[in-house]
Amino acid sequence: MVKSQAGCLAVLRLKRNTEGVTTSAQFAVVGGERQSWAVYGGLVFTMFIWGLAWPVGRLLATNQNLPPVSIAALRYAIVVPVLFAILWLKEGSFKINRSWIPTLVVMGILNTTLYQIFFLYGVKYAAASDDSLVIGIGPVLIAIMASFVLKERFTWTKILGFASGLAGIITISILSPNTQVLNRPLGVTLVFGGATAYALYTVLLRRFLSKNRADNNGPQQSSLSILTWISLFGWFFLIPFSLLEAPWTYTWDTGSWLGIIYLAVLSTIVGYFLYIEGVSKIGAGRSAIFGNLVPVFGVLTSVFIGENLSPWTAVSFLLIFAGVLLVNRQVKNSGS
Repeated sequence: MVKSQAGCLAVLRLKRNTEGVTTSAQFAVVGGERQSWAVYGGLVFTMFIWGLAWPVGRLLATNQNLPPVSIAALRYAIVVPVLFAILWLKEGSFKINRSWIPTLVVMGILNTTLYQIFFLYGVKYAAASDDSLVIGIGPVLIAIMASFVLKERFTWTKILGFASGLAGIITISILSPNTQVLNRPLGVTLVFGGATAYALYTVLLRRFLSKNRADNNGPQQSSLSILTWISLFGWFFLIPFSLLEAPWTYTWDTGSWLGIIYLAVLSTIVGYFLYIEGVSKIGAGRSAIFGNLVPVFGVLTSVFIGENLSPWTAVSFLLIFAGVLLVNRQVKNSGS
């Protein structure tokens, strides 16, 4: 059957249009894959700079022999103004619901004040590589606390996961190859305290956000605004402890300030925004998986400051990682 000229043109146009749609779809897929790889790369880089923060903190607290709380106070003296400046540029307002202030103060004490004190005193007394392994138990503690605070299901796998993570901490506390430290058990215990404070902060933040979102009639606070105010309140409580250390009696040289700027700008501000970007693109669950790289990078980068590794380092990491997998294991319903 011979087609008319109009019919041929129609078929040709349809073919061209179909090819155009197919080509656009192919470009979209390729662009999406490139975007995903960029997000993954950003998350890996974030975990690297977070892992590197452990040896940097140890260098400041030991080699530079600087007062730990004052390091944290100066760190957030940089972080807080920058966060408020970014908040103003992005949202044009610093407003906050007054009824939220007590909760934000508590979270600031946990996330900023206590965590920073535990972190910097921990790396003062124990090796950075050992401490970075201990902090890996954070997701385990979050899952356990969520069972009590958020009334989430408490299972035997969570108990087993906690036991596995605790076994990893005990392993590195007893069998660490880094013996030339001030007091390893004390340092590891302090870091475990920091992980506990951060886990409690995370659980309280979840509850706060869920209540905020459930109140559809109330104002919705952005994550940037929440972090900014939490950092401010936590910084306030660091200042008096810093003054007790008399930081003006210490020598703060160029290396000291470079380390503090690294912790403030890269580890805190850049790391936060890269991680939030990852969460917004691939989801919180998939982004959280990358958190298991922090102890790995913490251990690897600690080698450059003269710390040692041994098979027990790997055993400790595997036990803690197994604990993370167990507490996050989803129990399937019988009907699914």
